[in-house]
Amino acid sequence: MHENELWLSCKAGELRGLEGLYSQFYNPLANYGGKFTSDNSCIDESIQDLFRRLWQNRQQMTYAVSVKELLYSSFRKILLGNLEYNSSRNPHSLSGEHIPFFLALPEHPLIPKSRMIDLSSRLDALLQSFSNRQREAMYLKYYEGIPQERVGDIMNMHSGGTYSLLRTALESLHNSFGNFSLLVLFYVLKQS
Repeated sequence: MHENELWLSCKAGELRGLEGLYSQFYNPLANYGGKFTSDNSCIDESIQDLFRRLWQNRQQMTYAVSVKELLYSSFRKILLGNLEYNSSRNPHSLSGEHIPFFLALPEHPLIPKSRMIDLSSRLDALLQSFSNRQREAMYLKYYEGIPQERVGDIMNMHSGGTYSLLRTALESLHNSFGNFSLLVLFYVLKQS
């Protein structure tokens, strides 16, 4: 079933809709959560909490233009709250730069080891020069395929800020890797 059909099924009180959304989004949400923390139990509890809240509040749910973006945004807020990046303590904390977001270059059997070491060191240095928000925005846009305007919504930012983050990150990639940069970026994001 398509995510919108599952959403409507869940909203109608059908458990199979909730189960379908859970099975479709558990792994991608866990992967996204792993970019913030290595605490798998916190990630799992946050996902469980997301779907528990979804089920409890199903009658108040409206039609979601994008179920994926709504789930990512809600999961991010729950996870960051559980990690104590809590908006009640700091109203800007959900979009703040202090929230860690990790990306790494995995090894690949088709890339020679010497080339991989060179790429890895250059890309690691470049990724470390990016802000946490730039890494997160790039992950959401290029790995998750979320439209740029919606990336800002998920990250609790204005779309202009998201555009600026992505533009400067892509310029840095291009300056460091040339035309090869987008291929490297897509590879890193798909593997992380």
